[in-house]
Amino acid sequence: MMLILSVIGSATAHAQSWNLVGNIGTNANNHFVGTLDKASLSFRVNNLEQMRINQWGRITFQAQNAVGEVSGKNLLLGSGINGLNGFNNTVFGLGAFTVNPGGRSATAIGNNVLAALSTGDRNTGLGANALRLTTGGSDNTGIGMGALEGAGTLEANTAVGQGALARTTAVATDNISYNTAVGHQAMTNLGTGEANCALGYQTLQAFQNGSNNIAIGRTAGFNLEKGENNIFIGTETPATGTAVDNELNIGNWIFGVNGTIGIGTFTNPLPADGIAPDGEKYKLFVKDGIRTEKLKVDVAANNGWADYVFHKDYQLLSLKEVESFISKNGHLPEVPSTEEAIKNGVELKAMNILLLKKIEELTLYTIEQQKRLEVLEKKMVSQN
Repeated sequence: MMLILSVIGSATAHAQSWNLVGNIGTNANNHFVGTLDKASLSFRVNNLEQMRINQWGRITFQAQNAVGEVSGKNLLLGSGINGLNGFNNTVFGLGAFTVNPGGRSATAIGNNVLAALSTGDRNTGLGANALRLTTGGSDNTGIGMGALEGAGTLEANTAVGQGALARTTAVATDNISYNTAVGHQAMTNLGTGEANCALGYQTLQAFQNGSNNIAIGRTAGFNLEKGENNIFIGTETPATGTAVDNELNIGNWIFGVNGTIGIGTFTNPLPADGIAPDGEKYKLFVKDGIRTEKLKVDVAANNGWADYVFHKDYQLLSLKEVESFISKNGHLPEVPSTEEAIKNGVELKAMNILLLKKIEELTLYTIEQQKRLEVLEKKMVSQN
C-alpha cells in the first residue's frame, strides 16, 4: 500500500499544473506553452486547427500549411471581421476592417485602417488611420498615416504619404474618385472632386473642391481652393486666385489661361479671352523678346499678299496726293503713326505685307518716272 501511494505522489509531483484561469509565480525562462521537440504547436477551436507554429517560427492560419495559392480565406490579426461572403482579406491592426463582412480582397495594416468601411472591395490601407472614416467604395489605396482618412464614398483613389488626401473635414455625403496624391499632406483637404493629381510636399494643400487639376512640385498650387482644369508645375507655383479654372503656371515664368500662353513676368494677368489692349486676340504673349534662327508666317489667302498692287485696275495715289498726306499726318498712308505703334504694337505679318505694298507702289512710281525720263530724253535728242 505504501508503494502505491509513493508512485501516485511521485506522478502528482511531476504532473502539469498550468491553470486555465491564470497562473502565479511564473518565470518566462522556465514556464511556457509549447513543445519540447520539433513537432509543430497547433491551436484549435471546435477541434479545427486555426493556427500553427512550426519549429522555424513560421505561423500559419486555418490549416493552410501546404505550398501554393490560397483563396476563400481571411488572415485577421488584432481585428477584422469574418463574413459569409468576405474572403481574401488581410488585416493586421487594432480596430481595422471591423464592419465589412462582405468585403473582399482588402488589405488593412495598421490601427483603425478601413475601420468604417461597410461596403466595397479591393481596398488597401497601410498606416495608422489610413482610410479610417471611409464608409464605402472600391479600388482605393492609402499608404501612410492618415492617408485617405476622411469620410464619404471613395472610388479608385491613390494616396501615398502622411496625410495625403486625408480629408479630415469631409462628411459622409462627400464623394471623390480617380484622384492621385503622392507626398506629405498632398491634396489633404479635398472634399469632393475627381481626376485630380498632386505630386509633392503639400501640393494642392488648400484645395477643397474641383476636378481635373494637376500640381507637381513642393507646395504647387498651394492657394487654390476650388477650380477645374488647372496645371501647376514647379516649387511654390500659385494660382492667380483661390477659385480659378483653366490656368497654367510652370515655374512662375510660363503662364496660361484658357489656352492663351504667356512667357515672362507680366504686370497684369493674361487676358482670359486672349484679347490684348489693341482689341486683337492672341494665343501667345512673350516678354523681353524672341530670338530665333528661323520664323515662318502663314498667309491665309491669295489676296492677303500685296501683289494686287500690280493689277491694272489698282488705284495708285499720285505723288502729289502722297505728298499732301505726309505734310498733313507725318507718315505714309496706311502706315501706323509712332503713337499708334507704341500704343498697339505692330503685327508682324500685316506690317510686312504693308511694307511690301509700299515697295511695290514705289516700284510703280519709279517705272512711271523712268518712262517720262525716256520721253524727255528722246525730245532732247530730236531737238539737237
